[in-house]
Amino acid sequence: MRTTILAATFLALANAGCPASNAGGAGGGARPAFEIPAATPQPEGADRGALREGFTREHPWRAVLERAGRWKPTLEEEWREPAAGSETWRHFDLLVADRQGGAVQVVGENEDMLVAVWIPEDDLALVTVQQVALAPSAGGSLDAGDPGVRLAGGVPVERLEQSGGWSRVRVALPELEAEGWIPDVLLARIYRSSDFDTAGVEVALEPAVGLEVRSSSIGGTLAVLRPRADVAVRARALGEPALGWREIEVPAARFWVRGFAPVEGLTAVAAQEAPGPSHAIAAWHIRGEHHWLQVPIGQEVLTGPEGEAFAVTTMGTKLMVDVARRAPKRTAVTIRTVWGEAPGWVVCEPVPDGMPQPIIDTCVIPWNE
Repeated sequence: MRTTILAATFLALANAGCPASNAGGAGGGARPAFEIPAATPQPEGADRGALREGFTREHPWRAVLERAGRWKPTLEEEWREPAAGSETWRHFDLLVADRQGGAVQVVGENEDMLVAVWIPEDDLALVTVQQVALAPSAGGSLDAGDPGVRLAGGVPVERLEQSGGWSRVRVALPELEAEGWIPDVLLARIYRSSDFDTAGVEVALEPAVGLEVRSSSIGGTLAVLRPRADVAVRARALGEPALGWREIEVPAARFWVRGFAPVEGLTAVAAQEAPGPSHAIAAWHIRGEHHWLQVPIGQEVLTGPEGEAFAVTTMGTKLMVDVARRAPKRTAVTIRTVWGEAPGWVVCEPVPDGMPQPIIDTCVIPWNE
């Protein structure tokens, strides 16, 4: 069996519903081989829309935080050390807004705000830069219909070894564990969004926790599904059971697995559509007694009274007021990021006296909570 490099070709076959057992394809002709694609070039210059518009198809350049290290709100400032507890924010999805030298400006999203900060590029995780398949050996190539594990761009990997321009990597997602080989050119710290299209793909099998998917009923393990009991994964059948085994597909936005699983590890459930593209939105919260300022959607937080925006609210947000700092028609606030607290300024008029609810372009007068 040969291995897969280009996952896009697999999708065309998967959408047609062709099982791996029909490896010869219609008419029994030979399937085409594919060369290693060139890596998607990384972004140059600033993406001005990233902070304002967030995670959209129009702003596809992304990264994954591997560790929360030094940071700064603007490139001109000195590096700051991360706050206590920041080390827990691993694999936090980010947009890439700019890069200069060894620093990258990234945009992160919490429950009610987008925040842009500069961090060292080395703090980003090593990820797949575009759709690719895990090969069983360095230098392998694969046909579209063969069993295997396909990864979308942006999946974090751990490099285990390198050989001849290839890397053996380990993938450890909440839904999936797998190992295999990937060309070095398709691994980097900045990637272009390339989630699999699962629209219209129905899944009606629930794999058992820790279920192994193999290349055949007597073949090697391709992947382990649901290594954690709290993460749901669904599959679809590609044929009828045979000798206690069944060929399945596990379609998801970030990975696509095709192989054979024991029948006793698969439970029939109500059919539903496979999960589509999404990204993780982390939420951090401020607790304790503070003075608060509630601002409208789309409120910019500036680096200074006349500075540039480094954060934008995405819904009704309460900002922590810094009563020690004042400026005409400006309110000093403190926001929280994955890396720590950052001071800022907002420009908005307070709600007029006697008005119980905020209106567009107004702020609720600070109160204690």
